[in-house]
Amino acid sequence: MLDYFSIIHRYLAPDSTAYPLYLIHCTLVTKLALEIAERLELDAAAQRLIEEAAMLHDIGIVRTQMPVIFCDGALPYLYHLTEGCKLLEAEGLPKHARVAQTHSGIVLTAERLRSVGLMADLIHFIPRSLEEKIINFADLFYSKDSATLWRERSVVEARNSIEKFAPANLALFDEWAATFGVN
Repeated sequence: MLDYFSIIHRYLAPDSTAYPLYLIHCTLVTKLALEIAERLELDAAAQRLIEEAAMLHDIGIVRTQMPVIFCDGALPYLYHLTEGCKLLEAEGLPKHARVAQTHSGIVLTAERLRSVGLMADLIHFIPRSLEEKIINFADLFYSKDSATLWRERSVVEARNSIEKFAPANLALFDEWAATFGVN
């Protein structure tokens, strides 16, 4: 099994202010993703990938500017997708890198990508594998904001978030909720 903590610690110091937010968020996302994987009776290899990739999905935040979660990098927050992908590809983890790049795909639009200077080709940001979809979905239920860090959003709250950013993807969210047994 991959030692994802050694990778996390390579990029995010355990004594940093951002570390506890990262760790709590990723742990909660991982827990929900694994509950979904078990409900779907995925095999051990798929569950292992989900655990590892969910714990690493937000590693790109270290290169972004987001004061509310104590990130003081140079890039806009949305770049945590592409930067996380780059970091995990450099670690030799292409499947984990895909999760990092696609984990916000359900709330993206071409206009939103263009607004921060990212490529407008959404195909690179849309989850394809079942593992990518599960982690993407689980991530919608947890924030890294310290005020709501521990609280799981309801399906209605997660749905409202998608409606705010990408209303065209509501049908996909509803399909995933039904497939994953989350009401």
